[in-house]
Amino acid sequence: MENTTQVIGEDENNENNHNYTDDEGSASASGEYSGEELFVEGFSAEFDTFPIVLACFIVAINLTVIILFIRNRSLKTVTNSFLVSLAASDLLAGMVGIPLTISCSVFRDNNFCPPAQLIWRFISVSTVLHILLVSVDRYIAIKYAMRYHNIVTRKVFCALTTLAWTSAAFVSLIQLSWRTNARMNEDEDEDLNNAQIIYDLTIFGLFFAVPLFVMAFTYGRIFITVRYHERQICRYHSPSDTEQALSHNSAQRKTATIFLTMLIVFIVCWLPYFILSFQEEFGHYESPPVWVVYVFYYYTRFFTSLSNPLLYVLGKRDFREALTQAICKKNRTRNESRASTTLTALYGMEQGNSADARSDLSR
Repeated sequence: MENTTQVIGEDENNENNHNYTDDEGSASASGEYSGEELFVEGFSAEFDTFPIVLACFIVAINLTVIILFIRNRSLKTVTNSFLVSLAASDLLAGMVGIPLTISCSVFRDNNFCPPAQLIWRFISVSTVLHILLVSVDRYIAIKYAMRYHNIVTRKVFCALTTLAWTSAAFVSLIQLSWRTNARMNEDEDEDLNNAQIIYDLTIFGLFFAVPLFVMAFTYGRIFITVRYHERQICRYHSPSDTEQALSHNSAQRKTATIFLTMLIVFIVCWLPYFILSFQEEFGHYESPPVWVVYVFYYYTRFFTSLSNPLLYVLGKRDFREALTQAICKKNRTRNESRASTTLTALYGMEQGNSADARSDLSR
């Protein structure tokens, strides 16, 4: 949901805003600039430094996830493939989304602001669809364990991720059909606002409320199934097999917990932004302090692109082990290189000393 909030009071900024008020009003009504009027004009070290640092971490961590997946055969499972597709979406947030948002704030230009709106719409839809796919994948893996590999195949993965990416692109771009050529006409402006409200409500329902309901049901069934399996293991397995079976079941529970946490983080980070947008569109909005808007409504949506890879890199055992091995291998290679350099230097010194000794004997 894109807003048109001006947090800083008009009286304080009338003098600064006088020169471009008409242009901004025209752009906003025509849909070219319609989205977020970012709150602090120009670059603000106080408010813009954090997103820049966050973007660097987002890019570094998501690239690490993708590289680990590419270089480790053991990570190339269907579930991890969904996660890497999500990492690619989160990578866009750090590489494109946050830089465009800051550029819009600094330059207040149509070259930056509309693309910033579109990319964040794309990222929000893509993120929730990927988390939905991961949730359904885990549900099938636990509920129908014996048939999982027949149900969730590579072809199914490719079809579902393609659908997620294309749906996110379609949802973010479809609004251009009624925004691009809008005119500064009072009736057309009202129609434009009504169309945007209908669009926002539809997207909120289809790509937030419905997936949330589906995932809540899915995780409820997952934990019920895991609990049922634990009881069956304790009842029917021999003591020698019970520990191994319970360990496997515990791993399934931990994996499900990680993905449930990803869902909760997404809700906590994006729901305030949706609520704020609806308040603005329906005219029920009182401006809170500027730092509140930044911290609780805007910074939070950036944070999901960092929390997702952190959760499954540090939370999932296979990613965690692959990362540990990569770090240990790097350190071992570095140590071997240092040892080789040291041995070469010592050998050179020995050769030099031998040459000196032979020279002294010859004299």
